[in-house]
Amino acid sequence: MADETRIQVLKEPNRPATSDKWMWVALGGPPEKQSVLFDYDPSRAQEVPVRLLDGFKSGYLQTNVYAGYNEVCRKNNLIQVG
Repeated sequence: MADETRIQVLKEPNRPATSDKWMWVALGGPPEKQSVLFDYDPSRAQEVPVRLLDGFKSGYLQTNVYAGYNEVCRKNNLIQVG
């Protein structure tokens, strides 16, 4: 499972407080050893999920069907469900 959520950071160097920033969250792993990943990134670009899910190969990725996940699904042989 992966999702990105818009957040506001008030005092970030060289960026106005009104600009969009993103908290990316991913949940995965085997049932006996699941993990949750939180990653802050100023971008919502497809490069972020590609970087975050680099080691996740072959299987299902549950998302909100945002097109930014298409590249990681293609590259890692994932089936996107939402």
